[in-house]
Formats: sequence, structure tokens, C-alpha cells
Amino acid sequence: MPNTNELREQIEAIDEEIIDLIATRMEIADELAKAKKKTAQEYWDEDKEKAVIARYHELCEEVSLSEEEARQIAEVLLKISKERQKHFFR
Repeated sequence: MPNTNELREQIEAIDEEIIDLIATRMEIADELAKAKKKTAQEYWDEDKEKAVIARYHELCEEVSLSEEEARQIAEVLLKISKERQKHFFR
């Protein structure tokens, strides 16, 4: 069984991967905002937000995370994405 330092090192490595993936997601969201603006779409779609949250519920269920944890994860990512996309529409 790994000791606490080894476990913390594993968590740190995973955190690095998570941050890299979130940064990539936000870069794509920025491109999406540019495309929306170019085609005169609104920067935020409430129905799409609900679909994303539902998708997170399904994904988290597959890996034994709770519905509440799924909602929290989705809300944080969507909040960041929404704020970033809003800047392209000013």
C-alpha cells in the first residue's frame, strides 16, 4: 500500500492533468464564442447548459461520483466558460 507522500504525489500528477484539460476546454470554449459571435448567436444557451449538466450527471454516475458532485463540477466549469465567452461579446 502506498504511503501518504506517494498518494499525494499521485494526486498532484492528476491535478496537473486536470488543469491542462480544463485549459484546453477553455481554449475551445473561446473558439466557440468567436464562432457564435461571427454567426450572430447569443453567447450563452441555457438549454445547452442544462444538457451539459445532464451529461456530467451521466459521466459521473459511470465512475461512482454523486449527482451533487457532478452538478458542482459542471457548475464550476460552466461558470468559468460563461465568463470567458461573455468577454468576446462586449
